[in-house]
Amino acid sequence: MSKESLIGRSVPRKEDERLLRGAGRFVDDCDDPRMGHVAILRNPFPHTRITRIDVTAARAMPGVFAVLTGEDVIRRTDPITVLRPLPGLRRHDYYAMAHKIARFEGEPIAAVLAADRYVAEDALEAIEVDFDPLPHVVDAESAVAADAPVLHAHLGDNVLVDNTTTGGDVEAAQAVAAATLEDRFVLGRVLGLAMETRGVVARYDIGAQALDIVSSNQSPHITCTQLATALRMPEGQIRYRAGAIGGSFGNKLGLYPEDIICALFAIDTGRPVKWIEDRLEHFRSSVHGREAIHRLKLSAAADGRLIALDDDYMIDVGAYNGPWGPSVLVHVTLPGPYEIRNFRARRRVVATNKVPMGAYRGYGPPESNFVREVLIDRLARKLDIDPAAMRRANFVGPDQMPYTSASGAIYDSGNYAGCFDLAIKAIGYDDFRARQQAARAEGRLIGIGLSCYVEHSGYGAAYVPRNSGRRFGSYEAVTVRLDSSGQATVSTGIPNFGQSVETAYAQICAEALGLKTDQVLVVAGDTLGTPQSVGAMGSRGTLAGGGAIVTAAGKIRAKILRLAAHELQVGVETLDIIDGVVISTTDPDRRMTVAEIAEWAFLGQALPQGEDPGLEATAYWPQPAPSFGFGTVAAVVDVDPASGEFRLERFLIAHDCGTMLNPTLVEGQVAGGIVQGLGATLMEEVIYDRDSGQMINGSMADYMVPTAADLPAFEMAHMETPSPFSPYGIKGVGESGVIGAAAAVANALADALAPYGIEINRIPIRPETIWRKLEAARTRIAD
Repeated sequence: MSKESLIGRSVPRKEDERLLRGAGRFVDDCDDPRMGHVAILRNPFPHTRITRIDVTAARAMPGVFAVLTGEDVIRRTDPITVLRPLPGLRRHDYYAMAHKIARFEGEPIAAVLAADRYVAEDALEAIEVDFDPLPHVVDAESAVAADAPVLHAHLGDNVLVDNTTTGGDVEAAQAVAAATLEDRFVLGRVLGLAMETRGVVARYDIGAQALDIVSSNQSPHITCTQLATALRMPEGQIRYRAGAIGGSFGNKLGLYPEDIICALFAIDTGRPVKWIEDRLEHFRSSVHGREAIHRLKLSAAADGRLIALDDDYMIDVGAYNGPWGPSVLVHVTLPGPYEIRNFRARRRVVATNKVPMGAYRGYGPPESNFVREVLIDRLARKLDIDPAAMRRANFVGPDQMPYTSASGAIYDSGNYAGCFDLAIKAIGYDDFRARQQAARAEGRLIGIGLSCYVEHSGYGAAYVPRNSGRRFGSYEAVTVRLDSSGQATVSTGIPNFGQSVETAYAQICAEALGLKTDQVLVVAGDTLGTPQSVGAMGSRGTLAGGGAIVTAAGKIRAKILRLAAHELQVGVETLDIIDGVVISTTDPDRRMTVAEIAEWAFLGQALPQGEDPGLEATAYWPQPAPSFGFGTVAAVVDVDPASGEFRLERFLIAHDCGTMLNPTLVEGQVAGGIVQGLGATLMEEVIYDRDSGQMINGSMADYMVPTAADLPAFEMAHMETPSPFSPYGIKGVGESGVIGAAAAVANALADALAPYGIEINRIPIRPETIWRKLEAARTRIAD
């Protein structure tokens, strides 16, 4: 009997049959004859004083069970916890409802619980509110002006964070540089748009004084802690769980106001309570992402070596620093895969009258990658160096690993040049220039662009000092248990929202225990019966959760082998487990099934001395440090010089996520990230009108997202450089596809438009933008 490893195999997804048959149980599938439905009255102004609110008529309407106002919420709850405050964050309270002052369009100001959503919506119309609109500001640069309206009066201004990270001597390097280029880069505001919007179902058992929450949430344990704090309840009286989740992308992390509102209604009425976010609400209540302004300087020596990176950037966080706020990873990943020893990054987080910002796929690295990679191409052109050669000359080498960057990031392992060469060869880079010259002679503009990135995955304990203020850990925990039939159950707090946690965890557990994947059941996303969990975010689920599974399963495996050795009268070192059978490697006739051992252990009869009954273990995996995946993106574009329209002809990514646990899952994650990366690059942007402060494209009729018809087929190439910090050398891959997309396309466009001297410094990049730049260039050339 031979043993074939499950690591690296594309085993079928365990989730698919259930979901494809329509048997997945999502939040909206939860129903009850007594259930009340919630509708929320949201602030219609960007900034306003609420001078009067009268809910008398709404409360009196038939079918209305209860009404809440901001005054009720603030009296009965505490502010929403900030889970990851950036250094120096100035405190300001964010409650589940506005009271007296509302600071963004969409902020809850009242809520109705009624027999159905239609009655609840009608009751909202009966609530009388008097508003006194206040001056507003909806862009970060205006928000820091001396005369800007201040959102949080006790702070005196709108700057919530202002801090700087340095390494080396930036000024000295700039003084001796052969070239220094600087530009102002703008990244548009985007949102998640998961297939399933957010939702909450709350039940309260008055006798047990216990609250049960079902929600589409990525981090049930963390959110349960936040909810207990906000409600001033013992955490042990709350069960928080996630069912099937129709996508998340970071938008479903942490506590939202609607969790608190539904919980209060359930406590007050004793009936089940449901709220399902509609699409218009999604635009105005789920967190946004990406928006930032960078003023970046990049310096190089005459031979193309990058010697200094100096960034002054501003993040528009919206009206409040919510549970997650802006990412720390913009700073961390700014140097990318390059050896840049002189580094400075000033970060300002600025409040404006917009929906609060939070986690969105990539969460920092796409922004830093865009600004750095675009300036690298420009420096290469200025120094008359090929952009590919310039990048190759600056990569951190494999022999330098683990490498500590100037920003303090510890790159665990990687062969950046090898992955880069894989992409260069696959895209046909060396032959492209000849084709480009021939196309230009025909009046066609084609271009090629490159973008190299690192992907931070997992959170390392070494990065989190005890006094950091962060309200979650760097570990993950699971319980692995074998029942009397020999089937293993993995209990994890990490829910399944499309990243295939059931398949991945079953694969890891089966490998560690010597079982088949169909002998492993994964129970996920419930605070009841699972050990304390940090949750799924930052491409950490397989990394940290896998470590916990290997540790717990290792304890069980060792016990199985000890029991088998006792029964078979052989040395434990001679035994192995293959497809659920314990077999002696020296005498294959000596064997017994894991099921036989499990039944024996479950009964607990006549066990060897010192052995307890059962086969169960809980393990915590303290991730020692993040693992850094990496890759290169190459894009080819064709631009119509008359209209500015352009076509993305090819899009290729060569990436390395360490050992690929399941290649099919990896490719699915990378492809999904590419779509979202290209969406933000080419069309997606939430737009606010400066004068009115209103969101002007807050519906699916006005907010453009890519379809399959808008994008080329993606090409992928894989490398595997195992991480020393994780079991089996796995690294995260959930954000890999999104990080490098914008810079590759921008660089391809700038390359195509090089005869006109056109550069790109803003995303999204629309054909109209290219046309305007071409018209301006033609006028400039004519003059």
